[in-house]
Amino acid sequence: MTQPLQLTFGDLVIDLDRYRVLMAGRPLALSYREYALLVYLAGRAGRVVQKRQLMEEGLGRHDPMGLRMVDEHIRHLKSVLEREGRTFIHAVADIGYRFEVSIQQPLSLGKM
Repeated sequence: MTQPLQLTFGDLVIDLDRYRVLMAGRPLALSYREYALLVYLAGRAGRVVQKRQLMEEGLGRHDPMGLRMVDEHIRHLKSVLEREGRTFIHAVADIGYRFEVSIQQPLSLGKM
């Protein structure tokens, strides 16, 4: 039996096989688009990801008006994550976003 592939950042666990996100063991309610953006950003932790890249590669859309949609999904995603007292996603000027993990939130990728 194979174990699920997960991204783990301290208390934040992104279960890639089951399409769910847990914070301190509790599931977070995210839309599919918010989940897709979180996975895309977390998979590139520490790097700035441009809004257009998030729209086209993270969401699979090519709508030129979609850049505002990315901001709205990120805004809601941040509000869900920050409700738990942590900050993972940081805006970078008008360029895009960066998923950052503090020293207290070690990164691990593996089968759990």
